[in-house]
Amino acid sequence: MDSKWEDGELIQQILAGDGKQFSILVNRHQRSIFSTVFGMLGNKQDAEDVTQEAFVTAFRKLETFEGRSTFLTWLRRIAFNLAIDLRRRRKSRASMTQVAVAEEIVSAKESSAADTLITKETVSTVRRAINSLPDEQRVVIVLRDLQDLDYSEIAELLSIPIGTVRSRLHRARLELKATLERMGIAPVATAALHCDTTTSESRKGEV
Repeated sequence: MDSKWEDGELIQQILAGDGKQFSILVNRHQRSIFSTVFGMLGNKQDAEDVTQEAFVTAFRKLETFEGRSTFLTWLRRIAFNLAIDLRRRRKSRASMTQVAVAEEIVSAKESSAADTLITKETVSTVRRAINSLPDEQRVVIVLRDLQDLDYSEIAELLSIPIGTVRSRLHRARLELKATLERMGIAPVATAALHCDTTTSESRKGEV
């Protein structure tokens, strides 16, 4: 059950000794955190474990939350770092994005390419193309195109300037589109990615 209290008010109550209020924060944000982590790890069990660990860590470190960002951004950063650590430990066996993530990319823009048949083979091809990206490009693709975070949120999460987010995303979309075209699924690449390389210059003022 949710609450009429804002995150900041709940945090104040928790820090004052009412630890039960933390369950409201969990219920409020666990879906968003799981979605972000799953997009990075591609494994449901790993994503569930990291999500749980992120909330445990957040509870233990709640007094360090200074309110400079939203609680969700702060929590997402914790989860992101935990996911990165897990991926590094399992790099030999786990890819950052799996078939489910590829399906989400393809289906996200499916309505604009209704005449394109999305097959399991196509999804697998998109997955391979995503997995071929350098880590720093793959991360911004997941956060921007799957999680729909804005540039300022990604910049804060990754501790990099907004301009760097834009340039990495620009390169990632170009590379992914080119890879998909080489694999023979150019129509899917155009529909699924909706690459905004032609408008990137005009959007430099966007935050």
